[in-house]
Amino acid sequence: MTRIAIVGAGIGGLSAAISLRRLSNVDVQIFEQAEALREVGASIALGPNGLRGLEEMGATNALSEEIAFRSDHGYPMVYRHWKTGEELVKDEHSPSVTQWLHHTARYYRPHLQQALADNIPRDTIHLNKRLIDVTVKSDDGVLLEFEDGSQHHTDLVIGADGISSKVRSAFLADYKLESTGQIALRAVFDVSCIQDLIAENPELRNSVHVTGPDKNFFSSMLGKGKFTVVGLGFVDDENSPWRGKKWDEEADLQRFQEAYKDWHPSVSTLVDRVPPDSIRVYPGSASNQIPPPVHAGRIALVGDSFHPHGGAFAAGGSLAIDDSIALFLSLQHIQQLESTASASQTKLGKLSPANLSRALDLYAATRLPHVRKVFDAVERLRAGAQAAKADRYWDEEKIRVWAKNKKEVVWLHEHDVHRAFADVINVNS
Repeated sequence: MTRIAIVGAGIGGLSAAISLRRLSNVDVQIFEQAEALREVGASIALGPNGLRGLEEMGATNALSEEIAFRSDHGYPMVYRHWKTGEELVKDEHSPSVTQWLHHTARYYRPHLQQALADNIPRDTIHLNKRLIDVTVKSDDGVLLEFEDGSQHHTDLVIGADGISSKVRSAFLADYKLESTGQIALRAVFDVSCIQDLIAENPELRNSVHVTGPDKNFFSSMLGKGKFTVVGLGFVDDENSPWRGKKWDEEADLQRFQEAYKDWHPSVSTLVDRVPPDSIRVYPGSASNQIPPPVHAGRIALVGDSFHPHGGAFAAGGSLAIDDSIALFLSLQHIQQLESTASASQTKLGKLSPANLSRALDLYAATRLPHVRKVFDAVERLRAGAQAAKADRYWDEEKIRVWAKNKKEVVWLHEHDVHRAFADVINVNS
C-alpha cells in the first residue's frame, strides 16, 4: 500500500485527500497544525473548473445551493462604475458551461472547508500537528516530524500548507515572498443586516466588482445567509495606515467606511451597514517565481504552496482543485502501467520509488504550463495596476480604457486539466 501524507487541511489539502482517496491501494492521512478545522479568510470563489473537479471527486455536497451562491444573472462577474453604478464590462461563461451547478460560485470559506471535510473519515485528519521538519530518506520514504514530538513515516508527501509552506521551505529554503502592495479589507456578516436594502434592490445579492479611481470594491451573497464586502487597493507600504497589520487582524471600520462614503449608493449604503468588529485586514504577499512543484520524487506541492500568486483573479481555490485532479490522474496512470506490466495477478502493491517519481514528473508537466500562464497574467495585471495608479488615481478616461481593454478569463476559470494531462501523455507516449 502506498502511504500518502498531506500537510494542511485547508481547501487544497482536503481536495487533494478526496481526490487521492479514489486511487487503489493507498492510505491517505492529513496533518493540520490548527487545533480545529477553521479556515482563515472570508469568501472564496470557485469557477467552472473547480466545481467540475469537486463533482468528479464525488464531493457533490460542496456544490449545494445551501453553501454556494451563484449570481441570479448567471455571469461570473459584473464590473460597475464607482460613481454612476453603470455596468462597464462583464465576464462570461463559455457555451460549454451548460449546468447551473457549474456556474461560478461563492462561499464563506469555513462552509466550504466543512463540506469538503465531510467527505473524509475523521480518523484520517490529525489536528494540532505543526510540522517542523521533512526528511527524504531516499528509497525509504519521507519522515515528517512535528512540534509535539511525534513522527510520521510515509511514501509521498503533499504540501498543501499554504502560501508560507513549511513543506516547500524544507527543500527551497531561499524561496521568498514579497509584499504585493495590495491590501484587502474583508467582512462577512449575516444578510439580515441588509435585508431591507436587498428588498429594495434585489441586484445587491449578486456578485459585483466596482472599479474606482484609487481602489475597488466587491460584494456578494454567500451561502447559508452570509454576505461579504471587500475593499481592495494598492498602498505605499511605508506610509500605509495598515502598516504592521497581519493577515486576518481586525481593521478600523470607520476608516473603511470613510473610504467609500462618496461612492455610488449601492456601495456606500452597504459599507455603512457593516457590523462593528467584522472587518478584517489582509495584506497581500506573493512571489513572481514559480517553485518547482515536485522534489526528490517524493514531495509534491498543491495550492498556494505551489503557486503563491497572491490571490489574483480569485482563482486560487480552483487552481488547487485542478492540482488535486492532476495528481490523481498522474498516480492512477502509473498504477495502471505498473498493473499491466506485472506478470502476476496479485493485488496492486506499493508504488516503487521510481514509479512515484514518474508520477510526480507527469504532475509537474501537466500543471506547470498553466501555472506559468497564470503567473504571467498576474505579473501583467500588477504591473498595469501599479503603473496606472502610481499617482494613486485613475481618472474617468483610464477607468473606461481599462474596461474596454479588459481580457477574457475563460482560459483560467474553465481550464481543462484532463486535456492538459492527455496532452502530456501523448507527448510522452
